[in-house]
Amino acid sequence: MKIYADVLIITSCLVEYVYLYTAAALLHIRLKSGRVFAACFFAGLMSLLICADGGTFIGAVLITTAKALSIVITLLIAMRMKGFCEFIRALAVFLAVRAVYTALIIMYWEISDTKRIYVRNFTAYFDISLLKLAAALITAYILLTAADTLKRRFARKAVTYNAVFRCGDHEVTLPAVADTGNRLCDSFTGLPVVIFCCDDMYLHYSLNDPDEGMRAGFRLTPYSTINGSGLLHVTSKGTVTITDNSGMSRNVRCCVGIKPSCRNRSCAIFDPALLE
Repeated sequence: MKIYADVLIITSCLVEYVYLYTAAALLHIRLKSGRVFAACFFAGLMSLLICADGGTFIGAVLITTAKALSIVITLLIAMRMKGFCEFIRALAVFLAVRAVYTALIIMYWEISDTKRIYVRNFTAYFDISLLKLAAALITAYILLTAADTLKRRFARKAVTYNAVFRCGDHEVTLPAVADTGNRLCDSFTGLPVVIFCCDDMYLHYSLNDPDEGMRAGFRLTPYSTINGSGLLHVTSKGTVTITDNSGMSRNVRCCVGIKPSCRNRSCAIFDPALLE
């Protein structure tokens, strides 16, 4: 079979895209489009191993090693993991996803006796024209975009969030509200600000005394949200993790603003763009 490099790379990128997003859904991890693009492009280039000669023992070992390393590197490019244990868990899920999809492709190849699929050196090649491939890409993009739009529109209302603030031994968990109107950014770091409306945090850092607040690393910043406007004590200290009711969590890179609770109701307010 004649293999066209452009078709091979593009189809391999698409297949890798499916692998990554399926694994991410199972792991409850949000992927960044830039990292996914880089990972898929790398995997597409590695699909050129299909042309390598694996007829000898050394050739087979080299191809197998290169393919195994490419899987690990693809995962590391696409997903940001905190530690070795999380990496092992993600790798196990990613390998399982690849195994299932690969098995389905091989089963279809064997059962249908199609001439359109060619499998060699752990790589599948789909023999289709670029015109059909472009049409399939456009159709898939439209369908995925429409599905994602509908999902965001109808599912976001049912999603509930919690925000966890950690700074040293101090940890606070509050129900969180996604507010597109919270576009506040810290003037010093340029980072977005997640606002914590909590009396306990306010008193913990003695923010009722401006001098104490400054010594604790806070600075006053004007703000405006769905709960009102005023001055906010902002710091770049600590970390914030946002978790939804499906168990998906994300550590967001942001500053933290603290103000007293509104009507004795403590909550955190964040821009939903932080989760994208």
